[in-house]
Amino acid sequence: MMTLLGWPLLVLLVVLAVAAPAGCLLAWGRLRGPRAVRLLGRLGLIAVCQTTALLLVGVVINRNLQLYASWDDLLGTGARDGEIQAMGPPDRGPHDGGSVGGGRQGTGPFRMDRRTRTYRAIVKGPKSGVTGEIRVWLPKEYADPAHAHRRFPVVELFPGFPGTPSTWFIGMRGGDQLAEAVKRGRGQAVLVAPMMTVQPGRDTECSDIPKGPKVATWLTDDVREIVARHFRVRTDGPAWAAMGYSTGGFCAAKLATQHPGRYRAAVSMAGYFRPTAPDLLRDPKTERANSPLTLVGRHPAVELLLAGSREDPGTVAAIQELLPKVKQPTRAFTYIVPTGGHNIQVWQRMLPKAYSWLAERLPAPS
Repeated sequence: MMTLLGWPLLVLLVVLAVAAPAGCLLAWGRLRGPRAVRLLGRLGLIAVCQTTALLLVGVVINRNLQLYASWDDLLGTGARDGEIQAMGPPDRGPHDGGSVGGGRQGTGPFRMDRRTRTYRAIVKGPKSGVTGEIRVWLPKEYADPAHAHRRFPVVELFPGFPGTPSTWFIGMRGGDQLAEAVKRGRGQAVLVAPMMTVQPGRDTECSDIPKGPKVATWLTDDVREIVARHFRVRTDGPAWAAMGYSTGGFCAAKLATQHPGRYRAAVSMAGYFRPTAPDLLRDPKTERANSPLTLVGRHPAVELLLAGSREDPGTVAAIQELLPKVKQPTRAFTYIVPTGGHNIQVWQRMLPKAYSWLAERLPAPS
């Protein structure tokens, strides 16, 4: 069977895309029968031409973006899981304690979006000056009277570029997946998904850009302050984790290693660890300051879960490039699945184990 990313399929579709219009021209005037039959036949010929062209375009796009690595990946069948493996020194045990968030409570500018079951607001960060969207998902335990005076740990979620916060609750089903994890006793947390593409079309890779938007300040300081003002969440570093996919995976690893006092752990799903944004590559100093490869070399006290797929070119290689730089007190774990391309279905399947891994590191509501 032809593989989805193989050359035979691409060559076949190129041949069909060329042959279909040629066949259409040859057959156009040779159709026989009543006028209605000839009309339907010609519409069929046009449909064949369009279908072959669309299939060719789809395969070319998929080859370039590596969205689906196999037919099973495309059809959602035959997916296989991997195991989380510790890479490095023994566990130091979960962090706990520390100060908890304060401030008045009440959802303030946040309004319930029933489609995603999240609270949504567009707010301006006091430190960064960035105006952006924040979505907050609350576990059902949040409304339990037994937890009325407790503050919850937080998992901050980052989408890929140019994704939006809602992707985490629609395509990724992040809230549903966490609710299932809680049922299995895998911890309780509030999910916070802030806008990271604060200027349309400009990929800052979650960084403070010289003479540009201060996206890292927005994500690490402002979002935390705004959410803590209106929801019962802890604000101490051991109670926050970062998680993202694709560019969001880069952001999660970058922000956790850049601001280790702000995050206990980070999960990077199909992320990369070398900056690619033009804003960061213009100046070597700025590039190094925002490169997880450099930041990990400073040995920040954080734990990283590095997830990737063997059929998603580059993700496993990026993980293998980062691992030798990990030294105590940094700890790294790998989660490599054997199949799947660079797409939401693959990352969605990674969520249960990612949540379980985070639950072992984040403190309980207190």
